[in-house]
Amino acid sequence: MRDFNSDENYMINKVIAFMMLLAFTSFGTNLKSQDIAPEPVAGKSLTSKILKNHMIYPQEALGQKKSGKIAVSFTVGTDGFGKDFKVAESFDEECGAEAVRLVKMIEWKPATSDSKPVEYQMSYTVDFSAKQYAKAEAKSPRPTLPRQSHPAQRSNKVYKLEELHTSPRFYFENPEATIGGYLRTELKYPDQAKQFEIQGTVKMSFIVETDGRASNIVIENSVGGGCDNEAVRLLQNLLWTPGVKNDSLVRTRMTQEITFKIGESNYFDGNAY
Repeated sequence: MRDFNSDENYMINKVIAFMMLLAFTSFGTNLKSQDIAPEPVAGKSLTSKILKNHMIYPQEALGQKKSGKIAVSFTVGTDGFGKDFKVAESFDEECGAEAVRLVKMIEWKPATSDSKPVEYQMSYTVDFSAKQYAKAEAKSPRPTLPRQSHPAQRSNKVYKLEELHTSPRFYFENPEATIGGYLRTELKYPDQAKQFEIQGTVKMSFIVETDGRASNIVIENSVGGGCDNEAVRLLQNLLWTPGVKNDSLVRTRMTQEITFKIGESNYFDGNAY
């Protein structure tokens, strides 16, 4: 005797399988053809923090407590860098110029269309808060470089170390200070990493800007347990004398490793682990 229930289940399963295949094929086609907008290489959240770390609030605007948001429009090229920067919306001319300077630093993952890099017009908004800026500077003034003997190059180009006449080097106000001493004093071993005995080396790539600070920080080797965030914090608080090319200060691509090792006093919290 023929089992109609079995035949019916068989047909239902075939229809379901066909529909799933159709949906998967359609998804793959849509994914391939979809346009993807640019993203900061450092991620949105970290990029915002980096720009705040680089911000130099115009003194007149700071004194008058001028605050607000400034939108900068530009085109992201297929090389991941912006061009044709314009202030689209501003509450102060000097703050507008500072917003453009900051946005010019951002390196992007280029937009893609059909999986191919394309130019993309967009805007980025910089938030200026005179109150927050003044409070942060009063609490912990950021160190700054002494006046440099070379002007900053106007180009937005980023150089490799081998292309320079003088490479960036660490700058400390105390001439006897070293990077090793800085890490021993400032590195705070994350609680989660201690708890789970996580250790290893965080490797970061970044750009040393002409103001001596790091931008576009990307974790190339992650350790986890809070170590990545701590390494980024340490890197952001460091200063360099910028790289020099043809008697001009230039942007330089670099890498830095910070090792978290249990059993050695490579951080300072009053204990040894």
